[in-house]
Amino acid sequence: MSSTESATLPSFEKYGKVSVWCSTISYDTIPDSYFEEDDNGIEAWARNFSITEYDHENMETNGVASGTALVKSIIEDCSYSSAYGEGIIHKINKMGHQQVSWIILLFDFEYRNKITKIHEDEYVQYVGSFVYDMDSISLAEQDQIEAEREEKLRLEVQMILDSEAALGDSADDLAPVTVAESAPVVKAVEPTPEHKVVEKIQPKGHNPWLK
Repeated sequence: MSSTESATLPSFEKYGKVSVWCSTISYDTIPDSYFEEDDNGIEAWARNFSITEYDHENMETNGVASGTALVKSIIEDCSYSSAYGEGIIHKINKMGHQQVSWIILLFDFEYRNKITKIHEDEYVQYVGSFVYDMDSISLAEQDQIEAEREEKLRLEVQMILDSEAALGDSADDLAPVTVAESAPVVKAVEPTPEHKVVEKIQPKGHNPWLK
């Protein structure tokens, strides 16, 4: 792309977007010149993609010093990556890479390769631009919170199971008590005395025949 065409390129700065590049080339084999700045403070890799300006404070890189690693292990520690990390992992996997060596992120930047017609250079490939949120945490932090939540839930379930088991053991230790039915109490009923007719004794008179 000529200098005239570069001068007519629109600004790629855009709040709330992060542009991402990835590499499968071992970092320790990349020449230092690839990161050298020109008089305008633009690094060689950026010039390769016709990027004429960007805020260096909005640039972030992460990777391994040698070889490659799973994409998630590299993206998970990047700033705000819980907002865009899964999208980047999916896109890089779709590009045919399960592992990468390092990545470049430019925040508040939306690179448009459809305009520049530049998708890659000798060392990196453009992945895409993704929405990010400054209130988001990293993927690593999110995974840690989720792991702690699951562990807490597991412990709560285990406590419930232990409590139920203890209650079951206590019930088994208690011998069953058989309550004998008491025999009905029969109350002796005294017979009601028959009503006796008391004969009236006739007073003795002077009749000698009456004793």
